[in-house]
Amino acid sequence: MNKVIFFILLSFTVIFKSYSQISEFDLQNSIYKKAKSYNDPSVAINSLYKMIAIQPENVLLKDSLMREYLTISQWAPSYMISREILAMQPNNLFALEVSCISLQNLGLKQQALNEYESLYLKSDRIDVLYTISFLQFELKNFTESLTNLDILINNSETEKMSVSVSKSDNSVQEVLIRAQLNYLKGLIYLEQSKNEDAKKYFNIALTISPDFQNAKDRLKSI
Repeated sequence: MNKVIFFILLSFTVIFKSYSQISEFDLQNSIYKKAKSYNDPSVAINSLYKMIAIQPENVLLKDSLMREYLTISQWAPSYMISREILAMQPNNLFALEVSCISLQNLGLKQQALNEYESLYLKSDRIDVLYTISFLQFELKNFTESLTNLDILINNSETEKMSVSVSKSDNSVQEVLIRAQLNYLKGLIYLEQSKNEDAKKYFNIALTISPDFQNAKDRLKSI
């Protein structure tokens, strides 16, 4: 008789625990959806953490949490969660890109460059190679940067592409990407004290985008 009562109580405990977990998950999911509709990221993030505690292997929950942090520019947690996702899904290109962006915004340029190079090998994206060439310039890897800039300039897909660039007054200007690529080549030659080569590429940039303010300013300064 005692054994029967014990097994009944044990079964009831297991069922109750399972029911409680499901109910708690559904409750937090409901709160999360409501927080999203109210555009309240802090409550949404809190609910996601509670759901992840219940279902720690649910990669979709971690993806949602990563996106929440990405939206509010919280780079450290964005990076950490992206690495957890990549450990579970090594070919998740979005998580890899979040890892790249997070490292770059944290000022970890060499680590960001390494990640962007991995992303480029898997995606062959022009915008990724552009970022790689820019980071190489910032890290003074001038030979590698020039090589990648030439690859981009000679790629037919960049002919009509535009890019937004920051100006000295902190405003933003949109120029054709080939103008920016030649401008970056000019900056590299300027860093190497090759002023005539720098002028050449600043002028090419202005031929492509005549209103390119950064190129105008650099030419005046030489």
